[in-house]
Amino acid sequence: MGCFGVLRTFTRDLKKNRKEDNAKNNMSTTSDITSGPPATDTPSPVQISQSTQSNRYENGRRFNDDENVVYILPNDAQDDDRLHIQHWALKLGFGSNFDAPVEQTLKDGTNVLDSACGPGTWMLDMATMFPNSKFYGTDVSSRFPDQIKPKNSEFCVHNIMDDPPFEKDYFGYIHQRLVIAGIKKNDWPKVIENLKLTLKPGGWIELTEISFVQMNNLGPITESGNNITFKVLAAGGMDPDLGSNLMQMLSDAGFINIQKRTFDAPLNHGGKIGELFWNDFEELMKSTKSAYASVHPEFEEPGVHEKFIKDVGEECKLNKTTVQWTRAFAQKPAENSI
Repeated sequence: MGCFGVLRTFTRDLKKNRKEDNAKNNMSTTSDITSGPPATDTPSPVQISQSTQSNRYENGRRFNDDENVVYILPNDAQDDDRLHIQHWALKLGFGSNFDAPVEQTLKDGTNVLDSACGPGTWMLDMATMFPNSKFYGTDVSSRFPDQIKPKNSEFCVHNIMDDPPFEKDYFGYIHQRLVIAGIKKNDWPKVIENLKLTLKPGGWIELTEISFVQMNNLGPITESGNNITFKVLAAGGMDPDLGSNLMQMLSDAGFINIQKRTFDAPLNHGGKIGELFWNDFEELMKSTKSAYASVHPEFEEPGVHEKFIKDVGEECKLNKTTVQWTRAFAQKPAENSI
């Protein structure tokens, strides 16, 4: 089955299982810390207290309303669909799901964390590809499947700003992407340190982020929208150039063998890949109407925001606009070298 056939299958199956307002705050699972499928008689490595997810609604969209959550994007079914499409766009753009040298480790079997997993599309794809490994997904909102998923995958609700719910040195590989709108710039050292704590010595971490600073061939309408994005992120204390700063953050955290790869994603041009990335970008702009209106109140007027998005799409197509994504991966030093 081709990439887009798999996309349709995953999206269809996940929609069957979606329970938007049901908070799933426990993860009961078993695991083998070294390799192969987890043993069924071992306790879960997860230690999570019970909590109730609080939501609010704006312009017909659902958002996490926890005062300790800074994520500014929706957590509803519509955004889940956007993230499903985004996964396949990134896989097509980069040509793979990961760059870290962990393929043989995944084949042999290891524990994998998908931090801030959203609806879990990357993790479900990977769990299917590597059945000998055990995959754990965490997100601040309960938006992942609870039944239609591979047997080697489990999910739980967790805020990455909190202490990690996993044992020290538990994972052989940690993946996290696209939390540019969910972590304040000054909080990144703590987030990376928490991830490092649960990564085995010699294990690999991989981060993927976008940089709104690294957009090319912008027309005046698109540039005005990008300036609004800067202001919205800055108001939340977030970094609009996050993708460009990943390597330095990993270095500051003490990781070694740091490498990166960038991809300039086409927006609304270049065939199917440009269509997918534009769909992601378009839905992102639709979901942030309130944030845009906080900078320019005229976006609350009927039809103004919708026309703006349409004009941006036409301009991106004409100018062949691109936006840069960065994958950075690094290794935790062995214990005798720390």
